[in-house]
Amino acid sequence: MTVLGNGPQAGLAVEALPAWIVAGTVALGALAALAACSVRLVRPGERLVVFRLGRPAGVRGPGIVLVLPLLERGVRVPLRPVRIDLLWVEATTRDGVAVTVNGAVLAAVRDPVRHCLAGDSPLSAVTTAAEDEVRRHVAGRDLAELYAPPGGELREPASRITGRTREQGVEVTRVELGRIEVPLSTGLIRWAEGFRARTRPAARSRPSTARIRPAARGRPVRTRQERSRADRVLHPRP
Repeated sequence: MTVLGNGPQAGLAVEALPAWIVAGTVALGALAALAACSVRLVRPGERLVVFRLGRPAGVRGPGIVLVLPLLERGVRVPLRPVRIDLLWVEATTRDGVAVTVNGAVLAAVRDPVRHCLAGDSPLSAVTTAAEDEVRRHVAGRDLAELYAPPGGELREPASRITGRTREQGVEVTRVELGRIEVPLSTGLIRWAEGFRARTRPAARSRPSTARIRPAARGRPVRTRQERSRADRVLHPRP
């Protein structure tokens, strides 16, 4: 028991709380804090990669998951597709024309663990691989072929990019080429001259499209002598 004050309120005593109550309150507060740190809510469009003592221990979610404090660490990985723009990619066509290509790729994480182990910026590796494959695609085609891709979607470059980004746990599902610009250069001039030389023999060998108008049926065209001769035959004089 503790006595408070020396004045008129002397003798007012306050009984001290037992030590076990104080310890229990502190313990409950610590447990509540640990529970708040260990409970995670993982959304449907993401996964939680759990590392235990620095090593990957598994993928959890979606929903409410538990992460042991001081032993485990969770890293959120989004699974929704991400659009990566390809801007001003310089390439050269098969017939030697320098072009600038703008496009985009659609990528999504398929392996969250590899995605976390790849590093801080695995999407930069996807961008580099996509630009290389776009240059390869342009180098295998003539200038006239670039303006009419099949459906605007390139499946073969998408599969090759996925083969290069599989270590990052990323899959590229779609590659699109948007605007293709051709700057004025010596390569473009040579291409124009070669294109004109290739099309000129074809124009010469093309059959003439002039039409010959046939004579009207039932009305044969005759001269004056032919008409007079026909009159003498049809109407003989006595």
